Amino acid sequence: MYIIGYIQTNNPRVLINPVSCSSPEDLLTAINQFASTGDYEFDEPISIERLEYALKERTPLRINFTGFKVALLLGETDIIHQVTDTLKDLLPE
Repeated sequence: MYIIGYIQTNNPRVLINPVSCSSPEDLLTAINQFASTGDYEFDEPISIERLEYALKERTPLRINFTGFKVALLLGETDIIHQVTDTLKDLLPE
């Protein structure tokens, strides 16, 4: 299993609005959905190859948004739990 969520770049140990995904393809879909929620651009393009490489290496992948102090953090669930302290759901119910 995989997880993706927002982090504040000045407080990267708190994962905001985490979403579980079952495959790299689901992660890529989630990345595109996170990006389409506003007028945001990533600092660098994300490809399935880059995503699969990070997953293979068992490292978290951080994707910064251009001009914002917010990024996406994603990877295998256990790896993300190792690099974060708190999960916060800020979406209204």
